[in-house]
Amino acid sequence: MTDKNKKILAILLIIALGVLFVQVAIGGLTRLTGSGLSITEWNVIMGTIPPLDAASWNEKFDLYKASPQYVLLNEGMSMSEFKFIFFWEWLHRFWGRIGFLFILGILMFMGFTKRLDKQAVLRFGMLLFLYLCQGLMGWFMVMSGLSKMPSVSHYRLAAHLVLALVLFAYILWWVAELLGSKDKKVYAPAFQRNGWIITGVVLIQIIFGAFMSGLKAAPHYPSWPDMNKQFIPDNMFVMKPWIKNFFEHIPTIQFTHRGLAYLLLVLILAYWWKARKIDSNKIFKRIIDLLPIILLVQVALGILTLLYSKSGTVPIGLGVFHQAFGLILLSTMLFLNFQYKKKNA
Repeated sequence: MTDKNKKILAILLIIALGVLFVQVAIGGLTRLTGSGLSITEWNVIMGTIPPLDAASWNEKFDLYKASPQYVLLNEGMSMSEFKFIFFWEWLHRFWGRIGFLFILGILMFMGFTKRLDKQAVLRFGMLLFLYLCQGLMGWFMVMSGLSKMPSVSHYRLAAHLVLALVLFAYILWWVAELLGSKDKKVYAPAFQRNGWIITGVVLIQIIFGAFMSGLKAAPHYPSWPDMNKQFIPDNMFVMKPWIKNFFEHIPTIQFTHRGLAYLLLVLILAYWWKARKIDSNKIFKRIIDLLPIILLVQVALGILTLLYSKSGTVPIGLGVFHQAFGLILLSTMLFLNFQYKKKNA
């Protein structure tokens, strides 16, 4: 591709990143408002259109009344309350369709104008495949809450979020490659290795955040820096085998989530302090200067989310911003990693 076409494609992909970022935020709103199980069908085409008359609304409401969530948690819900949760789930699915069509539109526009080479077409194929997998995982997640339990599996929730992160990372990597120059990449093997290690820890932290969200763990220990007057809960390892506690036991999951936050605070600040002194390009320097700010905001949001969960529910605004900044932190680390090169040519 020519440099001009690379810039056009990069701009369109950056817009796609924005669409996906909004999708993740809407997903957080959907989860925190308890809206994810309000639509009990998966209709790719007709599901795009919301109910438009009273009969259609009654039909959707009757379907929801047969779900475990209504029977066990929301019995007696009014139509206006149902419309509220229906809206967020519908918007989440609708926005996902917009994202898919937008990416498909980029492929068609760039392809018809012959601005894409064979490699770019193959990358678009992978991108669309990842997007489809993300949509299927979303429905697979919803199905887990429509059989017996009134909530979705936190394992499937985590998988759904991780797939979104993989999709986001793939597009971000492509943008970095289109806008970057091999001559301006940074050669620093130690920092490159440490950057990927930190990125891996951030990803694990986000997965534990999904476990926290799926199990509604924050209101169980809404205090900081202690956990209900204990720094190490005395019931952390009641499940057998003991490894199961890290995946299904709320005290252990929240303790691990907090512990990883402290670890990342140390690792990222140390990385930033040293990386800002290496010989690098302007983009790297600007991003590395933002890294500690993003980190501290994310830590503060995590603490505030805990403290304001004393009412028994996670505050929606704080919960969404905490998830969003988690994605921003991951993206920042990924973008820095994409600035490195393997050999000092």
